[in-house]
Amino acid sequence: MNEMKIKEWWIPTLVGIGLMFMGGFFMLQPVETFMVLTAIFGWLIFTAGGFNTVFALRNRKFFDGWYIYLIIGLLEAVLGAVMLFQPELSATTLIMFMGFWLTFSAVARISLSFWLKKAELPNWWISLLSGIILLFFSILILINPVIGMFSVVYLVSIPIFMAGLLSLFFGIQLKQFDNNL
Repeated sequence: MNEMKIKEWWIPTLVGIGLMFMGGFFMLQPVETFMVLTAIFGWLIFTAGGFNTVFALRNRKFFDGWYIYLIIGLLEAVLGAVMLFQPELSATTLIMFMGFWLTFSAVARISLSFWLKKAELPNWWISLLSGIILLFFSILILINPVIGMFSVVYLVSIPIFMAGLLSLFFGIQLKQFDNNL
């Protein structure tokens, strides 16, 4: 008799249901989700500043440029604290960061496409097209911050929902496999 049984098959199923619920909740509450994400963004910058400050001070005898880390760490800590106490600034900063980051990524893709074309590689136009599309959306985000807010929320909530769906599917597959043993 085969004694191989899958134990706790229901755990991935339960995790999947939870993730799907949270992803759906985030999508239905975009403003509240965005404000939580901006608070997390502020805490991350504040924490990074603290760690960079400690790193600089603890290693000042080993690095000639330790003071650069100290300055960066202190600036990050101050910026993070301001962002925590000024949530509107944090929200605007997150949207602007995303818009400029996507703009620079778009320009890099467009530049790469010209190099690919010069190297006579096929499908160079895909890089050009994706860069143009990315540039269009990055400009939209910079012009209209509401689009940026929804972009951030859905870039977080959709993968959470999908991870939940996959976990749920995995749990169901485990149960079916277990029943077939």
